Amino acid sequence: MSKSSSDFFLFGIDFGANPGQRELIRQINEDPQRKPVVFCRGDAGTGKTFAALAGALSLVRGHGSKRSKYKTLYYVREPVEVGHRLGYLKGTEEDKFGPYLGPLLDNYSHLMAYGRKEGVVPQPLRQPKKHKMEEEEEDTAGFARAYSKLPLDIVPLAPEFLRGRSFENCIIIVDEAQNLTLEEMQMLVTRIGNFCKMIVLGSPNQIDIPGVGEEDNAFTLAYQILEPTGLVGYVHLTEPMRSGFVAEFDQAFVAYKKAHPKVKKTDLRPKLDE
Repeated sequence: MSKSSSDFFLFGIDFGANPGQRELIRQINEDPQRKPVVFCRGDAGTGKTFAALAGALSLVRGHGSKRSKYKTLYYVREPVEVGHRLGYLKGTEEDKFGPYLGPLLDNYSHLMAYGRKEGVVPQPLRQPKKHKMEEEEEDTAGFARAYSKLPLDIVPLAPEFLRGRSFENCIIIVDEAQNLTLEEMQMLVTRIGNFCKMIVLGSPNQIDIPGVGEEDNAFTLAYQILEPTGLVGYVHLTEPMRSGFVAEFDQAFVAYKKAHPKVKKTDLRPKLDE
């Protein structure tokens, strides 16, 4: 394998075979002093989070090498609910945020599975068999248990957690950025410190907050505001990774909602109580 292609062969997966994902990983590897922020747009199933997580993890895992100074990986996502609300969730911060980490945990599990299959990720140590009571106690641990498996830190989108804070020697993945407010995007990008790379992922055609459209959401507006600085990159993923018909299904819903702008999100939700 050539040196250039090996840069895109991560966790046993050839990301170089997909032009969009290849470009995303290339920009993630760019000097953060020159391009500290990368915006990545992609419809459902184009592998935004999957490729971004692979690129970010490979750099954090390579900390100490001449090509990486990154020490920590952070994950930011606005916990916006679609349809029926979960309501108040008891427990720790990890318990409250856990329900929104499913996609991230799935992507991480897939990366580790591919990596182990190809022999580039060590096999997990075999744990001694647990007593039935221990298994029952572990099952009550909730989403915090899933969170603990991820080699990253969660950043809550709240002023009390972010004001005055500076992120240095780290990579930050901002997921579902189309659901953020412009003020939240401003707060995030102004926290960037020394040797920090921020990857902003968004699907402007999948917005879960009322009154916001494909052209006036925070992901789109933030890129338009920052693009003239020359300090941000942009990648548009178009190839579906899940299955060939996912993009067709997605576009069918997008076309319907554009043709029926007065239809509210709640009107599209099945009436489960009837």
